Amino acid sequence: MALAQNDKIELNIEIKGLGNGKVMIRQANPEGAKFDSLNAQNDILQFKSIAKGPLLYNLSFPAGKYLSFFAAPNEKITVKGALDNLKSVKIAGSIHQPAWQAWSSMWDHLHLYAGTIFKKLDSIGKAKGDQPFYMDKLKDWDRIMVDSVDAFVKKFPASPVTPWVIDSRFVVYPYPDKAELYYGMLTDQAKKSPYGIALGRSVAINSKTSIGKRPDFIQPDTAGKLFKLSSLKGKVVLVDFWASWCGPCRKENPNLVKAYAAYHNQGFEIVGVSLDDKKQNWLKAIASDKLTWQHVSDLKGWKNELAIAYGIKSVPTSFLIDASGKIIAKDLRGEALENKLKELFK
Repeated sequence: MALAQNDKIELNIEIKGLGNGKVMIRQANPEGAKFDSLNAQNDILQFKSIAKGPLLYNLSFPAGKYLSFFAAPNEKITVKGALDNLKSVKIAGSIHQPAWQAWSSMWDHLHLYAGTIFKKLDSIGKAKGDQPFYMDKLKDWDRIMVDSVDAFVKKFPASPVTPWVIDSRFVVYPYPDKAELYYGMLTDQAKKSPYGIALGRSVAINSKTSIGKRPDFIQPDTAGKLFKLSSLKGKVVLVDFWASWCGPCRKENPNLVKAYAAYHNQGFEIVGVSLDDKKQNWLKAIASDKLTWQHVSDLKGWKNELAIAYGIKSVPTSFLIDASGKIIAKDLRGEALENKLKELFK
């Protein structure tokens, strides 16, 4: 069946200094990114594509240079500038580009600030007195980031850029309550965009593990025997999504070992759900880190059926279930987990 004319977009690109260089074009479709590779001719490149709705496009140029913009069906986009100064490129013809530029400007400042903090943290040892100061700075950054998204959503509630922003800040790096809150502030126009539809789907999935929900699942354990979460009803259970290849997960494991040793005899259990795809790596990590609790996995990596069902976008991710089977907390780590368990078992 022929596609409608208004499904098409056209890009006319003129970048001085590009010459006959290769340009990678990525259409960031939430249903699956699409890639094209084209060679320019004397700084000029023309490209036509199909887009079922407004989408983000990323252009990658030689020497690791890139730029991005939004384009919608039936738009003819012109991109003009110089390869040695892509920050000053002029992009015309996109009705959604002003919103994208507004967010890009916000994010440039946020990213620079975060980068400075992480460099400082990397340069100091754990014993140095400056670490708490920069950890507080990181918390400040997080508040500023949330405030920035809040301001953006309120200014552009109808833009398809906005659900993309919400997804990138609160779904990819999971803050499900904030994702749900800001999704609710979008207009129907934004919700019906490709990114709005994807965000709505993520919000619905994440609601399965929101505070107060009573999840249950079945997955095979390390011996291949099916384990059911509800078999632990009456216990306080931490469901921990992790993987042998996940550095932050492995760093957190000693805290879990400590918590398990302190409270297991009082009714605390842990169920580790691995996003590994190789059983040998999974079992080796369990033994190496001395993780003596219940472990399950279907060994499908990021396609783990539980990870998909519960919208797990990053690891470690966890939720704490009380003795009645109800979720009472999420993503507690280190001291925060210890304090919560101390409160429950006092």
